[in-house]
Amino acid sequence: MKISNSFLFDQAIKNIQTSQSDVAKSRERIASGKSLVRPSDDTSKLRSIEILKSQQRKIESFDQTINFLTDRYKLEESVLGSASDILVRLKELAIQASNDTLSITDRDIIGVEVESLRDELIAIANTRDVEGNFIFAGSKTEDQPYVLDQDTGSVSYEGDNRRLFAAVSETRNIQSNTDGSEIFRGVDREKRTFQLSGIDQAGTFNFRVGKAVIEIEIEAPLTEEGVAQSVESALAKSEISSVVDVEMVDGLPSLTVTLTGLESLALNGIEVTQGDASSSPLTVAETSSEREGIAFFAMIGDFLSALKNDDRGDIARSVSELTSAQENMAISLGSIGAKLNNLERQQDINADYRFRLDQLLSGEEDLDYAKAVTQFNAEMVRLEATQASFAKVAQLSLFQYI
Repeated sequence: MKISNSFLFDQAIKNIQTSQSDVAKSRERIASGKSLVRPSDDTSKLRSIEILKSQQRKIESFDQTINFLTDRYKLEESVLGSASDILVRLKELAIQASNDTLSITDRDIIGVEVESLRDELIAIANTRDVEGNFIFAGSKTEDQPYVLDQDTGSVSYEGDNRRLFAAVSETRNIQSNTDGSEIFRGVDREKRTFQLSGIDQAGTFNFRVGKAVIEIEIEAPLTEEGVAQSVESALAKSEISSVVDVEMVDGLPSLTVTLTGLESLALNGIEVTQGDASSSPLTVAETSSEREGIAFFAMIGDFLSALKNDDRGDIARSVSELTSAQENMAISLGSIGAKLNNLERQQDINADYRFRLDQLLSGEEDLDYAKAVTQFNAEMVRLEATQASFAKVAQLSLFQYI
């Protein structure tokens, strides 16, 4: 085999360049603190690192969602706490208004405060978040959910009940929007209708509803308007809301009495008796019994109307309904509190998962400095030895031996 001087020089230069490249790579790894400086260093390890970094990015995205939802639900919790306080005040006003010692003027004054509190509740129901979205509009976050008709005083819900969910982990979604009709939930109003017949003369009748006994004075002559007014007046004095329809059959009144808001009466039945046992007996039959759903702001509107009309029965009914509304609001607050707790626990779970990912990524990516420095020193020694040997080889020539 023929070896020329040029071959020796080329081989030596290649060895020196290789040693210099290894030293440069080691120096770069030590400077960056990473075991992989460029993808070509270790393609198999690079794949594991990219998978772990992808998981880290997902966790960061989940945490951003959790932070957004936490701020959102804390805002809801705050404003609904204020709404609950307003309902407490409304109930106090209803109890105060049901006092028989108050005058019509006193109830008008109460009505002014009730109207102001209703408007405040509407403002709460139309609360926006920091991004300007309505928080109680369901998925229609850009539309005002509760609209007050200034002419009729009625309040309509313009949002929807569509539920949206946001991912807070690989396997868990949490509702990200709020249906206002669920938060500002209406109440059930009991309606029972009875058919009375057998009133053939004027007189005194005892009308018993549950434990309440109402004395009704029906005066002659027996007319539709007179009988209806007598029954309604007696029931209103006993704080029972009623609607009385009278139909004259063969000159005698037949009554259909619809009672509402009976929750507070511990209703066990209805009975009508005549004061004079010698008179012909009355008969009573229940024709229907149902619970009618009343919207949240419609309930407050009915309370306002009762105050303006000085309707004691409807005012008393409002006490019971406002109590139910307050309980519903407490349930809504509890639900939001539960969501906040769920978010907090999920954030802790994500933090633990992120810590494990960081450990795995560190094991794959971070540099073992002791090993790297040792390798760097060995490569420096090899480079110096290569350079020294090249200097010796470069001095060799056959002409020295001729």
